[in-house]
Amino acid sequence: MLMVLFIFIVSLLVQAALFYVAVRLTGNPTPYKVLFQIALIGSLCALVPFIGFPISLIVVLFLLVNWGEMSWGAAILTVLLTYALAIAMLLVIGLITGVTFFGLSDTAATTTAVPAGIVLFR
Repeated sequence: MLMVLFIFIVSLLVQAALFYVAVRLTGNPTPYKVLFQIALIGSLCALVPFIGFPISLIVVLFLLVNWGEMSWGAAILTVLLTYALAIAMLLVIGLITGVTFFGLSDTAATTTAVPAGIVLFR
């Protein structure tokens, strides 16, 4: 249980950092503390089974517009840029370590030599 909490906190910090990079690239002056709070609320909404991801996207967009004082276009661009940066980061980490984080089939993770921890949390 402690390991799951640790992974959640680390992924939350990474998501907030990616939001910060995306906000800086789009030229918005939103502070890191606000972006961390938005990432936390979005992550908690994403925990809802089946419909958590769409709900978290809507909540994050709404919070970026209200708390981050962005326009809707800037908020959508920030979210898209954040997800693009996350995918690029996973691809680079996967190329460096040889770990498959996502694939087109269910056997993608088993065809690569992966650490036991990743297989256990799958």
